[in-house]
Amino acid sequence: MTSPTAYPEVPDLLLAQWQEMMSIVSADCRVPVALIMRLHPSQIEVLVSGGGGDSPYHPGERENLCAGLYCEHVITTRDRLLIPNALTDPAWDHNPDLRLGMISYLGYPLLWPDGAPFGTVCLLDRHENHYSEDIDKRLGLTRRIIESNLSLIYETAEHRRSIAALRQSKRKLREAVLRANAADRAKTDFLARASHDLRAPLTSIIGYAQLLQGSGGTVAQHAQTIRHSADHMLTLINDLVEYAGGSLRDELDARPTRLSSLIDGLAREAEMLARSRHNRFVLRTAADLPGVLWMDARRLRQIVGNLIENATKFTHQGSIELSVGHTTDGAPAACVMLQIEVRDNGCGIAADDLPRVFEPFFRCGDSRRIEGTGLGLPIVDLWTHRMGGSLQLDSTPGVGTCIRVAVPLQVGTEQDIDTREPDEDLLPARFGAGRRLWVVEDTAETRGQLVDILEQSGFVVDCAENGLAFIDAIDKAGSAPPSLVLTDLMMPGADGHAVCAAVKARWPEVPVLLLSAQAPELAGDGDGFAGRLHKPVAPGRLRTRLAELLGPAPAELPAAPSAAPASRPDAASLARMRDLVELGALSDLVEWAEALAAQTPAHDAFARRVLALTDSWDVDALQALCR
Repeated sequence: MTSPTAYPEVPDLLLAQWQEMMSIVSADCRVPVALIMRLHPSQIEVLVSGGGGDSPYHPGERENLCAGLYCEHVITTRDRLLIPNALTDPAWDHNPDLRLGMISYLGYPLLWPDGAPFGTVCLLDRHENHYSEDIDKRLGLTRRIIESNLSLIYETAEHRRSIAALRQSKRKLREAVLRANAADRAKTDFLARASHDLRAPLTSIIGYAQLLQGSGGTVAQHAQTIRHSADHMLTLINDLVEYAGGSLRDELDARPTRLSSLIDGLAREAEMLARSRHNRFVLRTAADLPGVLWMDARRLRQIVGNLIENATKFTHQGSIELSVGHTTDGAPAACVMLQIEVRDNGCGIAADDLPRVFEPFFRCGDSRRIEGTGLGLPIVDLWTHRMGGSLQLDSTPGVGTCIRVAVPLQVGTEQDIDTREPDEDLLPARFGAGRRLWVVEDTAETRGQLVDILEQSGFVVDCAENGLAFIDAIDKAGSAPPSLVLTDLMMPGADGHAVCAAVKARWPEVPVLLLSAQAPELAGDGDGFAGRLHKPVAPGRLRTRLAELLGPAPAELPAAPSAAPASRPDAASLARMRDLVELGALSDLVEWAEALAAQTPAHDAFARRVLALTDSWDVDALQALCR
């Protein structure tokens, strides 16, 4: 016999109603005792006793089970029990009820809704009693009423348990959401900081490499190698940050692009990558390729670059082939299917790994020793399908791998190409004309590179190592408004937003250009910036954006401030500078300018100007400066 210890208690209000009901039943049936019994693990309890003062049973009294009670038999059989006279049946000789004088009994089991026993409802009499059919019906009705009440008690308890469980689940869910939000904020903060910290050095590397590319000779060749390596590193950083942050955007930026220029650039990079592992690179192009196609050139370079890089990683002293062709089969109207194939004779891919090679971060079993993030092919697959293209991979271990990409592209013309679009690899003519700019940047290398670019363009540049230093400087009395302020976004103390707010509060008409290593959507929008450039920024792109914001240079140079003459060195120092320029001793000139800035802080701006002109080997400007 099981005990319903986990079941709810009967409320006191309902017990009072049951007490009243059983008293009525006792009176109507003309018996001295009407009971509701409650089962416990090893005992049975008088829960309700009706019958007035003559009843020998009192609520709360308990009797041990296995004592031969009438109710015990009812609970065991879960059936109605009628005993007109227990004195005539020896089976009841040890029944404790007989000691109380109760020789007749009529009882029904009471069950919870799930079928577990609750107890009994019964009538007892001191005299022989066959209990009429009418009495039996009344007791049966009483049983149904009690069991209906038990159902309500049970369902209420279940409902309360459900509510409690729901509240606990909601609490846990809320805590999980809070933890997830905190983790997401931490991830966003980390990615923003990582993006800034990883891209910021590349700003200087790429910028100086571009400046050196204009020097010619061996220096330019070395600078080109540095530039390609930095661009490759930047692509890896962008891939990691975008995938980890889930910030890959669906939209494509299709522009008219000369296909030959795109292929030439891809071939140069592929040649360099192939040589790094002693591979031979072969370029094969169809003779009738379209001249201009509308495409997202950045994403297409990313696709082909990842394919070439993968082929190079898994091929040593072999060959890498890039083939470019086109077809109109399967292409929409006014479009062609640009066909790109990258083939290598490297180690190939095992058959078991082929189904997973497009999963992010998956590395083939034999590629643990190969550098990389496991994002190359997933990115190729992603952007190929977003362009509406198709991808086919064939690979045989020990033979090599061939990947074919086909993307539909609209055919364009030379007239579609905007000749005003700036070429980031070209340095625009000097247009600063002495206009003054502020550069607010906390990374010294990036700050120095920006100053060099701007001073070579003819600007006068003031610097601040962070937002707080800038705000403090412009709050000083007599600070003249600059033509423009360039600021980083993430800086200790006061960020780019604070810089922009300070500029707008003091000089509402001065534009603020944001240079940020963060993705554009993280930098914010509608916050007062006149424009944004994403780091690393190319010198050509920076100067072109400045020209758009500032307009053409003034016809006449602005009058120099009264303190300007004092910033030039004395006649003896200028004579020494002239001698160095005439001798072509530019390395000595660099040392002279650095010493000048260190010994006389008032000449810092002049020294920076000398260093900038020396970097660009502008001898004519140097001679003019020391006159």
